[in-house]
Amino acid sequence: QGHKPVGVLDAPGEADLTAHVDFEALALAAAEPGCAYTRLTPQGVFLERLGITQRAQALAAAHGGSSQAEVAAAHRRLTHPAEMGNLFKVLGLFPQGAAPPPGLNT
Repeated sequence: QGHKPVGVLDAPGEADLTAHVDFEALALAAAEPGCAYTRLTPQGVFLERLGITQRAQALAAAHGGSSQAEVAAAHRRLTHPAEMGNLFKVLGLFPQGAAPPPGLNT
């Protein structure tokens, strides 16, 4: 929070959570009967599927001047493969037979 580490429960909803995850071990643990998981998806792809570009465009249109540049820079930072777009990954876990979570496919 504020570019400084905080305890996981210190500021729920106000701080980002980042962890080094062993996705293979997580997927294998979830592969019990009744569970399904998605392929590992890069953060940029996941956010694009959820509509981040349209949201960024709406924010930029609602704010003029330097705010537009800030929105564009934030969008790039989150989605571009050379930045956080490929650095972070998403894995969806869901009940067998159910649809995968939004933004993810199997």
